Order: sequence, then C-alpha cells, then structure tokens
Amino acid sequence: MSGIGRLPSVSAVDNEDAQDSLEMTPAPSITAWLDAESFTAENEDVHVKDTEMDDSIPGRYGYLYLDSFMGALDVVLKLESHLFSKSELDLFDKFQSLSDDCKKLYVRLFMRRRNHWLRVSSFDYYTEIADLTHSWQSLVSSTVFAEQLDLGSAADTDEVLSLLGIEELKLLSKQFNCSGAKGTKREMMERLKMQTDGQTYLSLSSRGLSLVYDSSGKKMYKSVKLLRKSMELLGPCIKLRPEPLAVFDRVHLVFYRARSFDESSLRKLILARISKRNFPSYFVLRSSEVFRTRDELLAYEEALKVQDEVDQAFEHGLTPLLEQMYERLLPVYGIWQIAIKQDRQLNSERDHYLKRFTATYVHTRLVHKYAFVLSRLGRYQDSYDVYSALLAQDMYRQGKRGDWYQRKSLIENRYFGGVDKDERERKAWKRKALETCERGLQDPRTHLKYHYDLAKRIMRLERELRVLPRERHVFDHVALKEPTKRTFYGKRISDVVVGRKSIWLNDEQEQCSVEEMCLANYEKLGWRGYHTEGGILKTIFAYLFFDIIFLPVPFVFETEFQNAPLDFATDAFYLTRASEINHCLAEIENGRTAELIRAVYEREQARQTECVGLDWRFEIQDVLEAAECIGNSALSVLCRVFCEEYQHRGGGLPDLFLWKYDEKRAMFAEVKSENDRLSDTQRLWVDVLIGAGVEVELCAGLEEG
Repeated sequence: MSGIGRLPSVSAVDNEDAQDSLEMTPAPSITAWLDAESFTAENEDVHVKDTEMDDSIPGRYGYLYLDSFMGALDVVLKLESHLFSKSELDLFDKFQSLSDDCKKLYVRLFMRRRNHWLRVSSFDYYTEIADLTHSWQSLVSSTVFAEQLDLGSAADTDEVLSLLGIEELKLLSKQFNCSGAKGTKREMMERLKMQTDGQTYLSLSSRGLSLVYDSSGKKMYKSVKLLRKSMELLGPCIKLRPEPLAVFDRVHLVFYRARSFDESSLRKLILARISKRNFPSYFVLRSSEVFRTRDELLAYEEALKVQDEVDQAFEHGLTPLLEQMYERLLPVYGIWQIAIKQDRQLNSERDHYLKRFTATYVHTRLVHKYAFVLSRLGRYQDSYDVYSALLAQDMYRQGKRGDWYQRKSLIENRYFGGVDKDERERKAWKRKALETCERGLQDPRTHLKYHYDLAKRIMRLERELRVLPRERHVFDHVALKEPTKRTFYGKRISDVVVGRKSIWLNDEQEQCSVEEMCLANYEKLGWRGYHTEGGILKTIFAYLFFDIIFLPVPFVFETEFQNAPLDFATDAFYLTRASEINHCLAEIENGRTAELIRAVYEREQARQTECVGLDWRFEIQDVLEAAECIGNSALSVLCRVFCEEYQHRGGGLPDLFLWKYDEKRAMFAEVKSENDRLSDTQRLWVDVLIGAGVEVELCAGLEEG
C-alpha cells in the first residue's frame, strides 16, 4: 500500500516570533483567521478549488460576499458600537444607504490591493453586478468611498505607468520617440521617464517649433503629456479612499479578532454557506469583553502598526536598520514599562487568552525584539536590563520565558564575564549565568522546548567552573536520542539543487519524490505507510480530543464556522482545559483509544466535519491500526505534547509513518538525501518519539551507483 501520497503539513515558519494563522469562519457569514504565535495551520485548511464553486447562478456569490461583509458590520454595531466614534457610525449609515450593486463592488475592491489605482476595464464582476458602470461612477460621485484618477491625483508617474501592459508601454515609447521599445516593463518605464523628465513640450507648426501651454496658460512639460497619454490608454481608474478603508479595517479587526480578510477566505465561507464544508456543533457566544473601550482598541491597533513596521525590517534584513529600529523601539519600551505596572492591577483577573488583544501584549513582543536589537548594537547592559524586565513580569508571552533566560545567561557569561575580565570576576559571572539557567529550568512557565538548551548550558558552565562531579546536575535526558539509520538506493533523474525537491523514478519508472521512493522500499520490507509528515498522528489526536477541542469555553467560540477554538494555538488551550485533558490522557492509557476514535468517526464522518488536524482521507481502519501499533502509553505522551505545545510542535514530524499490524509495530522515518541534516525541531521530535517508545529511523535516499 502506498498510502494517500503526500499530505500538507504544519510547519513553524519562524520559531522566533511567527505571526501565523488558524482558520476560522465567523458567524453569521464570515471566514476569520486567528493571529497565533509560533503556529501555522496551512495544512489544517481543506484547500479551496475553483471547481468547488458553482458559477451557474449569476450574481449568486456577489450577494454572499456582500452578506459576509454586512454580517460583520451588523454584529459589531449591535454588540460593540461603543468602540466607534460618531463620524464612523455616520460613515456606516452612508454605506448602508448605497445601492446593493455599489456595495457589492465596494466589497470586491475592499478585498483587492489597497491604496492602488485599479483599472475599471479589469473589473470582471458582470455576473454579480447588473450595471457595473453606474456602480463605480456612483462610488466616485459619493466623494466618500472612492476617487477617480485625474492629473490632480496622479502624482506618482511610476504608479500610473505600472498599470499599463507591455504593448501599451511600447505604443507610448513610439509616441515619445523613446529609443528601444524593448526590455522588461520596468526598463521601459524608466526609459520613458528619463525621456520626458524636466522637458517642455514642443509642437511643430508653420512657424516652426513652439512651446505648448495648457488651458491655464502654463507651460506643458513632457512628463505631464506622458501622464495624459497614459491615462488615455488606461481608461477610467478608481481607488478606494483611505479613511473609510481604515474604518472598515477596524470593523473587521473587532469582528474577526484578527486582521486577515480577503477573497480567498471568503471563498471558504461560501463553501460553508452552500454546505460543501461542515463545521462542528458547539455553543456560540459572542463576547463584548475583548476590547473594553475605544481607547483600548485604538492602542491595540496602533501597536499592530508598529509591529508590522518592525517585522518588515526584520524580514528584509535588520543589519542596516539597527539604529533606526533602536530609535523606533526605544519609546515602545518606555510605554511598556508603564503599562506593565498598570496592567498588573487592571488585567490580573482577566482571562489569559483575552490578554492577547491588548497593546501591552503586542508591545511585549516588540520589547523582545528591542532586546535583540540592543545586543546586536553591542549595548549588552541595556539588553540585559530589558531581558530582566521581561522575566520580572509573568502576564504576557510566557512561552518566551525560556528564550529570555537563555539570552540573559549568555550575556552574563560571554560579555559580562568576558576574556577582558580578571579570573575572579569571570568566575563570578559564570556562577551568575549558571544560576540564571537553573532558575529557567525551575520556572514552571518555561516552555519544554527550552529545557534541552538550558540543560546543555548548565553542564557546560559546570565544566568551566570545575564543579566537582558529585555536585553537578545530572540530565539523563539531555543527550538527544538518536534514530536508527537506514539507506535506500534509487534512480534520480534531476540534479541536487538547494531549495528544490529532487525527482526520482519508482519501480514502474514513474517520477516520484525521494520520500515516495523510500516509502516504496519500506513496503518491500513488509511495512504499510503514508508520506504525511505527521498528518496521521495529528488526525489521531483530533479524533481522541475532538470533544475537548470543542468544549464550551468562554471567549473562544464567537462564530459558528470554526474548526478549532480561538485559543487553540496558544498556551491558554491547555491551561483552560487541564482537568479534561488529563482525564482523556488517562483513558487513552487505560486502553479506550479505539473506542474514542470510533465514537467520533461514527458521529462526524457522514458530514466530514471540519476539525483542526483531522484529515478524513485516512481510512478509519488505517487510523485504528496505526493507533494500536503506536500503543496507548506512547499515544498518551504524544497527545500531551500536542495539548501543551501544538503551536510549537506542528512542524518537524518525520516524513513517513509506517506500521506492521501483525507485529503491532509502528515506526516514523525522516527521509534525507545527501547533505541534508535534521533541524532542531526535527531532532526534538525524534527525541520525543523515541522517548515515548516509538521506533524512528533516519532514512538516507541515495542515487544508485
């Protein structure tokens, strides 16, 4: 059996501070995405295909898109209108007074590129909007929601030229005698701008060349002529005005408890609305306690803007921007210090999950980055003080405490106790660094994934301090368990290229991946298996904890179309349900695994109910056999890891899952070609699996000969 092929997998895109997403769909008709720390749920979504959308009914989806938009607005105005000013409420009234066609067009444009001119000729909404021309003209004539491109608003020649196609740019180049109407679009635009920049426009008459003046008597420059000619080719272009955009973004921030809203997410909504996707039955309770005041909302919104700016700098290479980031984050640190003192009283009794929707939570993340910037600038004392301040508070981002202990210890050992210090001072700082690591391991809020590095650092410091062997810490678990190694040989038909998957041939001379080649070789050895990168294990977890995932917990089910609670990808998930989770783990240990899986399968399979991690493509018999071969004790351990650390453990699971039912054996195999190495996340998963009693192999796929 070759299984179902490769299934998409969860992977941590940024172990430092990823802003990842968990798919949700709000009631009555919205798809939402939850900002979640260190977690991505790309594989949790059943990918939407255009073939699933039935376009046979003209205008059908235009109304569904509008219905979703208006649904969010109606719910927010009903429950949380206190978060909006009078002018914003007046804006909503004006929007609701527009015709349905105008509103449908606005929603479509709202989901497209923001702050860019859009060619009316590119609009393809004729099946949804009866009179498209009247609709865009009405939006423009309202002067509130949209504006039309003219010479007064076309300040950026680049933006106007970028709207043109290659053939249109070639035509312009000929009209302006621009040499070489070839090359890339960018090259043609640059040549046109150079040709017209700063030059007056001349015309040829019977009296020779003369200057051309516009209607106001001013000299006309070629650059203006270029804009006019470009706009003639473009036809009407419109852009949504920024002020209403910002207000509607605020509506969706309040409604979604997240910021992502686009056509792709609404397509998922439509599939749910037309019953092509089904969600579990649970108690929906919309809360008005997430943002208690307008000031809280505005502060949170502003913090998110700063976060976007900083994240963009980190994404595009921080080194040249270190001083700029220091200046940007310094005032954030001051605001954060004041807020921490105030929040200790204001938010001490607030639900742990709701604290994520405060400016201070976002600022805590920014302060973490600020400490990193300080270290890169060589300001180690300042960085040390920031890490100490982060550790002194226990309300926000508890999952990062292990990292803060590590970095604080590193500064104490390497920089405060560096080679420029005398022997006595170096030893004193090494002892201080050792104490910091010990506190990190003793702190119950330190995430398990940091225990390994903290323990390694303790052992190294004890060796450097020449602590007597009998007085040293003993960490039997520190030496990560190593997988068994195996090699399979096959025929590769593509060269090894960094970042690109190699192509191999299977026994039927068909192209396949190296994982599929190794899977076929395992099958020759009597194993059955799947290439799922942990998909079957997450499916087993979803079956076993389905009812716990959808327990009626406050604040986490505000919508009727969710595949998981809003706190699923946070540390609040385990903290809130510890009693029920521990009871379920005990039942797994006591041999009720198959019973729990069958109960959920029989109840939900007919509807193919959406649940995070649950893939209905796995045959139930394979799921039951896999669970039995893994064993109750091992499953209990692995499920506890998911409950406590799903956001950190979503990625890194081995490529292949294999089992021999007659021998009651299960095995995971990570496939690597030459020059590949296990990542830290993969090594930790290997250690967890072997520690739970599950076989793991590191399988090398090599070319024959």
